[in-house]
Amino acid sequence: MNLRAAFATAVLALGLAAPALAQETRSFTAANGTFDIPVAPQRIVALNDQIVALPLYELGAPVVGAAGRTDGEGNHFLRGGMDTLGIDYANTDIQFIGGFNALDVEAIAALQPDLIIGGPYTDAAVAEQLQSVAPTLIINNNELGIIETMRTFADITGKTGNFEARLKRYEDNVARTRKWLESPEDISVTMTFVFPAGEEMWVYKHTGNLGAIAQVVRDLGFKETAAVAALEANETNYSAELIQDLDADFVFGFYRQQPDATPATIRAAYENFAPGWCQALTACQNGQFILLPGPTFGPTMTGLDLALELIESNVAARPFTPFEEAN
Repeated sequence: MNLRAAFATAVLALGLAAPALAQETRSFTAANGTFDIPVAPQRIVALNDQIVALPLYELGAPVVGAAGRTDGEGNHFLRGGMDTLGIDYANTDIQFIGGFNALDVEAIAALQPDLIIGGPYTDAAVAEQLQSVAPTLIINNNELGIIETMRTFADITGKTGNFEARLKRYEDNVARTRKWLESPEDISVTMTFVFPAGEEMWVYKHTGNLGAIAQVVRDLGFKETAAVAALEANETNYSAELIQDLDADFVFGFYRQQPDATPATIRAAYENFAPGWCQALTACQNGQFILLPGPTFGPTMTGLDLALELIESNVAARPFTPFEEAN
């Protein structure tokens, strides 16, 4: 056994041997099996930042560790943390436990969690290894969708009341916005995502996994253009030569509160991806291409509320030039 393996074994043993307060448990079935989990967990580790740690923290769950990202200067950060909830490692008690695809098992064990939660990107072998530290649940947000994922997190952490109250307010606001839109089913929307370098672009069907914004688009009942509806996959890496096929009444894109993904750099990224793209889309020519901030594609109630407010303010009761689809 090498030194690293020996140390990992020792840390895991320490985590198992550490004294713990007696906790009431219950059975819970996740994507990776059925486990006994604490009724009221006190020390949760999240194996993904944006899709697990942020919604847990928003619910008021006790997150003590989370996977994150590392920038070019070696600084760790929670993806979407600052622009969505105003949190990061520096201003919370959350500890960095590696990247979501490079988890540090020793760091996780050292935090002595009583519950570990991952998502579909969590390595199955690592999740199985972590069962010796604490019950490790895999919650498949891709299958559940944003609302049911957050409801599941609320159930796991005992924060159901907080979530249901916020969801009720959101649903009431959706009903109000639908009235103000008058006929949302007649308004077509295309959702696009371009990375800052402009090397590729993704297009999302309304049933695609784009977090809050896709949920709001569905809840409001916007129309999908025939070209997007015909795409085989919910998320498609799109060709620059077909950019004109993405035209709609409104086309959405996204930026972040980061130096490489500002509104200006993302607009430049579209041009880099498909030179002359704005002239190819009537939505862009008519000022109906709308860049939305990063929280609107994150899986949180904050993201849902913001996405709804921005669509309402940009679309409701606004005169716009309709996109005429070819027959």
